[in-house]
Parts: sequence; structure tokens; C-alpha cells
Amino acid sequence: MLRSLFVLVLALAPVSVFGCTGPANIEVELGRPLILTTVDDPEDALKRVADAVQADGQSGLDVADALVPRPGGTSSHEVFVTGPEKHVLEDYMRTHPELAPPAEHQFAYERLRGPDGRTYWRMHCVKVGGLTVRKLASASLVDGPDDQPRIRLRLGPEDGRSFAALTTQAVGQRLAVIQDEEVLMAPLIREPLTDDSFEITLGSATTRAEVEAALHQLLGRRPRG
Repeated sequence: MLRSLFVLVLALAPVSVFGCTGPANIEVELGRPLILTTVDDPEDALKRVADAVQADGQSGLDVADALVPRPGGTSSHEVFVTGPEKHVLEDYMRTHPELAPPAEHQFAYERLRGPDGRTYWRMHCVKVGGLTVRKLASASLVDGPDDQPRIRLRLGPEDGRSFAALTTQAVGQRLAVIQDEEVLMAPLIREPLTDDSFEITLGSATTRAEVEAALHQLLGRRPRG
């Protein structure tokens, strides 16, 4: 049985990601590559941003935190800075250069949907580099155990080997899946993933039509009229 991409429990909010209908053509070339890289904050850059936001009543941003389960039965405390729009977070960082992330790291932004159906954005600190995926062996829309549609992507052999190595090194960390400078999801890696396939899930309120449209966006295709 194919394992889900990240054998995990997602924290705080449903994941904002994409799916497609049926198998895609072999060797699907992406118009915009996917970047897979670790969420990594060695100097507590996000904590410094959170402290500044909490001290600034005019920032337009919020701070959230969560206790996140880790491998081995442990847990850790994570702090998240959130905003109503991506540009609000970006503008705040642009006007506060003293809060820049450390060398070889950057801030990246994930779009999420809250319980009230409204979207908001969450900031991550990610490592520059990682695995760049420009082609997929296949892409398909599948139903998960919860009967919710999700996207299954299969990597080519070379990317599959790189993916296994990356997730082996990233056990206990989040892995950000990024396209067009937007974090599609950042789940926790609980064990090395040696399959060349992975799945991306949407929130439970997402319709099949929305998943299909999102996949077309992921692959850089126009939805069928």
C-alpha cells in the first residue's frame, strides 16, 4: 500500500494544496518547478519576528503557537506568525530588515483556511536550496481513507532517490513544498520516505472541483471548460 507523503498529524490548520483528475501523461513537465526543502530556524528568527509583532499593536499580524508531536513520543513548541494576506507579512519584513532570517535561509509563506472558511497566511523559515522537481512521472486524483480527494504525485527515479535522501535527513522536521514562492504545505516528517510517490491533501471542506482546479494550477494547465 502506498504510504501518504508525510506520515503525520498536521498542526493548526488544514493544508492548502492541490490535486488532479485521473492519471496524467508520463513525464509531466511542470511549468513552474516544485521546491522541496526543510523548515529550519537555527537562530530562532521566527521567535524574534513573533516578539516584534506582539510588541507592535499596528503590525496587522498575529502570533499563534502549538504543541507539535515529534518522533519518539516527544513534542515541541512552535510559534507561527500569521497575516490576512501574504503581502502584509512581506511588507512587514521589508520594513524590518533587522528581523531578516540567517544566511542560507529565507522566509516563505503558506496559505491556509481557518474554521470560518477565511484564508490567512502563515510564515515559515526555510533552508535555501533543497530538491527542485521539474518533471513528474505521473499525477492523479485519489480518494483518501477519509473519502476526501487528494493529489498523488510520482517522481522520476532520480528525483525519487533525492527525495528519499532528503526525508531521511529531515526526520523530526517539517518539509516545505513550495511553488511560485508559496508554501503549498509544510508537514512533519515522522520517518524516512523511500517511495517515489507522495500525496498532498486539502482541507475537509474542499470540493472535488476545487481540488481539480488546483491541480491544473499546480501543473500549469488551463481547466477544461
